[in-house]
Amino acid sequence: MTVEHRTGEVPVRRYPRMVAEYTVSFRRALAGGGQSEPRTSRTRTLGLGGLMFETDNPIDRGESLLVEIALGDHTIVATGTVVYTELRDGLWQIGVQFTALAEDDRDALLGIYLQREYRLQPE
Repeated sequence: MTVEHRTGEVPVRRYPRMVAEYTVSFRRALAGGGQSEPRTSRTRTLGLGGLMFETDNPIDRGESLLVEIALGDHTIVATGTVVYTELRDGLWQIGVQFTALAEDDRDALLGIYLQREYRLQPE
């Protein structure tokens, strides 16, 4: 996964991402071990290695986040590091690389990805 995007470069990722809109709640890790109040947004892309969401407020590259992604009857809980930020059309696009993801959450993401791929296959 690309840690930083520069104009003209093609991002390289270890895992594929899919265009996907799910509700995501995120909290910033604070000095001293605490967490900020949760904020809610929508994912724009999602994959086994991370996600991208949009928000009104910038988040610095390198910040740690706790994210919760609502996937219907399953909520994924992961920690991640902000690896990409860009202001586009008045919203901040925030790219997060997962640093901790439970196996059952990884399986849930993989299941969604495989379902989408299967639906896209020609008959």
